[in-house]
Amino acid sequence: MRRLLLAAAVLPLLLAACGGGKHSSSGGTTVQLAPTAYVKQAAAKTAKAESEHAKLDGTVTLQGQTVTMTGEGDFDNAQHQGTMEVHAKVAGVDVQIDEVLDGTSIYLRSPLLAAAIPNGKTWMKLDLEKLGKAQGVDFSALLSQNPTQTFSQLQASRNVTKVGEETIDGVDTTHYRGRLDLTKLKQLQGATAQPYDVWIGNDDGYVHRMKLGYSVGGQSMSMTMDFSDFGKDVSVTVPSQSDTFDAGAKALEQLGG
Repeated sequence: MRRLLLAAAVLPLLLAACGGGKHSSSGGTTVQLAPTAYVKQAAAKTAKAESEHAKLDGTVTLQGQTVTMTGEGDFDNAQHQGTMEVHAKVAGVDVQIDEVLDGTSIYLRSPLLAAAIPNGKTWMKLDLEKLGKAQGVDFSALLSQNPTQTFSQLQASRNVTKVGEETIDGVDTTHYRGRLDLTKLKQLQGATAQPYDVWIGNDDGYVHRMKLGYSVGGQSMSMTMDFSDFGKDVSVTVPSQSDTFDAGAKALEQLGG
């Protein structure tokens, strides 16, 4: 169970027609964008934000068991760094996992890891890509190492429709629903994607909420992520080498069932 909780908590980090669209201004001319084009434009703009605060709420099904997750943290997109506190729960067990992202590496600190970390160390370092492959699927391609890579998947959007106007955390947004053309996302070959939902700010044009779902190889995940505080200062402290156990994916085997 401990290994299941840890793997599920890491996955989100391993990690867009008809109807009216929005307007884009170019050279003083207002252009009416179709929903698909507008979602792609908003995703590109949000991916270029220097930073953002992210909150997640989701479920991951692994080994026939469902893990629910909640968490939030801050990401510095320019430096490819971030921090997140995740709570994973299965069979009534709630465990906190602190995560620090630095490039393609993730640092983890949790009571779950006591059996796998040598005395004197408090953080475990893992390669996200290798970890995903060890689980039998490249989950880093589904919800990748930082939010900007998740936004980039919306460039494969098709069949986007407008759902309606909604308010997200006090921000007026327009809700769109669409599908991803997985033939344009080589890293998602073999996966099945549910229709996605995205909420775009009416005034700022940023993505404020995304709801995604995938299944592949008998494993599945569904995740809702909220984004705010675009461009705010983010400070990330990467654990020191002296405080870190640099482990491979096999280290998960030491955690027990």
